[in-house]
Amino acid sequence: MQPHRSHDVDSPDFFLKARVPVLRNILGAMGWAVLTCIISFAILAAAKALLPPQYWGAHTGLARFQREMSLPLLLFWVLIYSPILETFLGQLLPLEILRRFRVSEPVSIFIGSILWGIVHYLSGGLLHAIVALGSGAMFSLVYLRYRAPGVAPAYTTTALARAFNNCLLLIAVAYGIDA
Repeated sequence: MQPHRSHDVDSPDFFLKARVPVLRNILGAMGWAVLTCIISFAILAAAKALLPPQYWGAHTGLARFQREMSLPLLLFWVLIYSPILETFLGQLLPLEILRRFRVSEPVSIFIGSILWGIVHYLSGGLLHAIVALGSGAMFSLVYLRYRAPGVAPAYTTTALARAFNNCLLLIAVAYGIDA
């Protein structure tokens, strides 16, 4: 019989050790989502106060999706599909490419948020782009914050933060606060 090593799966504390980083990432994602939601609403309020309505652009908030989709499809889109796809296209691809070129983290966050703002400008106008700049910067920050152990923790934590953020936005829209 071989002695157990600390990395053996059948070790009694293996699963306890494995749960700690996962739980930390889930709780971190929830915290980042709340912070991103607060920042997004602050940016939205400031932009609406400073910009005349004719510059706001198309209405692309969650309320539009709420009107156009059934509830199960909306929940799938907002809480599962969108965070997975947006994290891949908005953080993983651009930030990993910038990382290969050894671009600094602050510059990577700036470039990532600009790219995310441009995509949202094309789909929803200036107001949508301004809010997306803030959330894009936050999600880029989250991705880079959790990148040290590897791509998987960074991707999953950022995707979870997006899902939690979208959940908070969905609740805000349900209560009449349209983002």
